[in-house]
Amino acid sequence: MRCFSIRNGYKKMNIILNSYCNLKCNYCFADEYMDETVKTPGKAMELNFFMDEVLPKVKNAALINFMGGEPTLHPHFTEILSHTMEVMQPFTFLGIFTNGIISDKALDLLSKAVGREGCIQRQIQFSVLLNWQTKENTTERNHQRCREVAESVLASNGHGLMFSLNLYSVEQDLPAQCREIDEIYQEMGLPKGQSYKVRVSPAFPIVGGEENVTLSINDYPKMGRMMIDLLKELPQMCFRFDCSFPPCFLDEIEEEEYPLVERIFYHGSQSIPSLEEWKDRDFYFGCADDSPMDIDPKGDCFNCFPFHNVKLGNIQDYNQVSELAVTRMHTKFLNHAFETAPKEPCRSCPHYNVRCSSGCFAYNFA
Repeated sequence: MRCFSIRNGYKKMNIILNSYCNLKCNYCFADEYMDETVKTPGKAMELNFFMDEVLPKVKNAALINFMGGEPTLHPHFTEILSHTMEVMQPFTFLGIFTNGIISDKALDLLSKAVGREGCIQRQIQFSVLLNWQTKENTTERNHQRCREVAESVLASNGHGLMFSLNLYSVEQDLPAQCREIDEIYQEMGLPKGQSYKVRVSPAFPIVGGEENVTLSINDYPKMGRMMIDLLKELPQMCFRFDCSFPPCFLDEIEEEEYPLVERIFYHGSQSIPSLEEWKDRDFYFGCADDSPMDIDPKGDCFNCFPFHNVKLGNIQDYNQVSELAVTRMHTKFLNHAFETAPKEPCRSCPHYNVRCSSGCFAYNFA
C-alpha cells in the first residue's frame, strides 16, 4: 500500500479534549462516547495532564487538531489553546473542530487567534473547522449562531475557517447546506475566480460500539451525483476529503463533467486526477495510511475515531511522540484492520485494490 505524508517531521495529532457536546446529531459516530454534562468524571482532559504529559510530547507535530465533543466547552479551553500556540514551531498547523455553538468568550478567542496578532504573528497556520448542520440536527437559533461564528472568523482571516459537512444520507438537504455556505462567502466579498474548500466526510460506522447512522456504501454514487451537480451550480466551491476519497462517488458522472473532478481533493490537498487518466495511471484514493494519532481525555491512543475502542497505547507510554512511534502504532492498526476481509459491495467493486482499499476500514467490521 502507498503512504502519504502530511509533511516532513512528526505526523498529525488529534487531541480529544472532552467527550461532551451541546448537540446530538443523528449521524454522530461518537454518540455513545459522548455525554451531555461537563461534570461527568473522565469526560475532559485534565489541564495538568495536558500541560505535563501531552503538550511536551506533541508540540513538534506537523499538525495538532483539538476535537471533542465540542472542544470549546472544555473549562480550560483558553489556557490549552494559548499554551499550544506559544510552543508550536513556525509553519506548523493548528486546527479546532467546532460545531459553532460557542460562547462569546470562545468566539473572541478564536477570532483573535486566527488574526494578525495570533497565528499570523507566530507564523502558524491556524484553521477553525466549522461543522455546518442540516436543519434536522439543530435549531434555527443555533444555525444563526453558527453563521455569526463563521462570519466573525472569516472577517479576521479569510483563510482561517473551513466549513465541514457530514454526509450521512442521500435524503439530507445537502443542496441547502452548500447554498448557505456559498451565500456566506459571497456576502463576505469572495473575489470572483477565487475558490474555497468545504471539508466533506461520509458518516462511518463505529467499531465495537453501538450502531450509528452511516452513509451506506451503496449510496456513494448517488451522493457523488448530488455533489457533482452542486459543483456545477456553485462554481467557486470545492470539496475536500480528509483521509480518503471513495472513487465510487464518481460512478454516475458523465464524460462532459470530467473537468469538475479537479475541484475534488483527497488526502486533504491532492486534486483528483481526470477520470481519463484512471485507466492508464496508478492512483490510490483509499485510506490515507498516514493517519493521525488520536489521543483521548485519558491519554489513550488510537488510530482514528471509528476505531476508538481499539486502544493502541497511552501517551504516557512514550517519552516523545516521534514519527517512529506513530508509524509503529499505525502498523499495529493496519495489521488489525486487514484481519477482516472487505464485505460487499466493496469485494466485487472494480475500484477495490486498484485505487481503493474498500473505503474506511470500519465498514469491514460493521
